[in-house]
Amino acid sequence: MTTDDDKRAHENMAAAAKLAGHLPGLLLEAEKIAHTVMRGVHGRRRVGQGETFWQFREYQAGDSSRDIDWRQTGKREDVYIRQLEWEASQSVWLYRDASASMQYRSSDKLLRKKDYAEILLMALAMLILDGGEQVGLLGTTLAPQAHAGAAQRLHDYLPGQKEFDTPGRSVAARSHLVMFSDFYFTLDRLRQFCAPMAEKEVRGLLVQVVDPAEETLPFTGRIKFHDIENAQAAPVTVSQVDAVRAEYQQKFAAHRAALGDMARGFGWRLLTVSTADKPEKLLADIYGILAAKG
Repeated sequence: MTTDDDKRAHENMAAAAKLAGHLPGLLLEAEKIAHTVMRGVHGRRRVGQGETFWQFREYQAGDSSRDIDWRQTGKREDVYIRQLEWEASQSVWLYRDASASMQYRSSDKLLRKKDYAEILLMALAMLILDGGEQVGLLGTTLAPQAHAGAAQRLHDYLPGQKEFDTPGRSVAARSHLVMFSDFYFTLDRLRQFCAPMAEKEVRGLLVQVVDPAEETLPFTGRIKFHDIENAQAAPVTVSQVDAVRAEYQQKFAAHRAALGDMARGFGWRLLTVSTADKPEKLLADIYGILAAKG
């Protein structure tokens, strides 16, 4: 016997399975990942501004006095609040970096960063849609989607998503924003984009996607490096990579730390992932962050 939720999940998965395009194999992988994670979060309820009672819990610092249930409190020694089930449909805006640096992979056994990010974006979109929420694509003209053919529409518009600061549909106040990128650009540019979002109480999650080699610089000997973002730039030859590895790792860590500090300054989160990581675990973590209260 199948429930309405199971039927809806099946319909979403069936729609995703019909997706075609330049990376059909990756889209099928996104479907598989979403389906795996969906089994773990299926039926999850969330706290929010609904009308359906969920549970009582002890009052904590920061809780509103309006949520106190005085009848339940009168029966117990401690103060209790009444939690309601999350019901209002929310919009989650997604972005995946398509810049030249995202085309990098250090091994044929790994996905390119852009492909990895695209799998996560599509899988997350499927998971969000299954939860009855809306999904928008940052920097595109596509309105937030929540209908049966949403996965197909998102995929159709994804190639048009170029830069995170490209004009497009306005991100609604108090919605969510998830950005998949290596963030290999100046933080000032990112800060100028994020600050107005934070002022609108948009909750942001920055997911830094890197190749394992970018973190450790495992190469040895004489290496010629090319600027993948600027094909016209002259290559830089390092006669002995081992001699610069420690300095490189230090600068890489400093950039990541600055990115995290900026995110926290807006009340946002930063996740750092490697293309060698299993995407199922990451997807579950992202969904958990989106589902969390506050």
